[in-house]
Amino acid sequence: MPPDTHAQQHWYLATLGHEALLRELAPLELPASATQDPLALAARCLIADPIGYPQAHQAAERVLAPLHAARTFTTTVPDEDNSLEHTGVVPVLEERQAGAVTGWYAELLLFEHGTLLNKAAYRLSRMPGDPTWIIDSDFQPSGHAGTLRPFGSRRPGRKRTLLPPFVAELDRLIAQGPGSAT
Repeated sequence: MPPDTHAQQHWYLATLGHEALLRELAPLELPASATQDPLALAARCLIADPIGYPQAHQAAERVLAPLHAARTFTTTVPDEDNSLEHTGVVPVLEERQAGAVTGWYAELLLFEHGTLLNKAAYRLSRMPGDPTWIIDSDFQPSGHAGTLRPFGSRRPGRKRTLLPPFVAELDRLIAQGPGSAT
């Protein structure tokens, strides 16, 4: 079962959009206890009443703007015993510059069909000479960041990459150009 809009919004606000959400909510001077849990904060902002809590509601709407134009795909990943179907949501896919080098930057939300508990969020880059997409940032199930590296950073040591079916879909979206991805 593909993720519904609410599931996509919740996971985006808790992961890729969390820092932006904190910036948007800063004028409200919320206590640290209200902002320390990314999943709970995302849930509160999604259910914020536009009349009773307009600032929180508007903050969430501003942060969710990239999802309105997000491109999506569905792909199958072979496993040892069976195949797992995933939906990918790509709110950002663009060229960016790091110093004098221009490469590709993507934000990717992944949802495994059958259980929405298996999900992932990544910030990715592909610089000239990279054979595949490199995971710059990922997020734990709690919504907290796991690995955080800036776009285009030097990549010493072992690099974490995406599985080939996801790489193929991102490459297809680039080749397809701007617009719908389904």
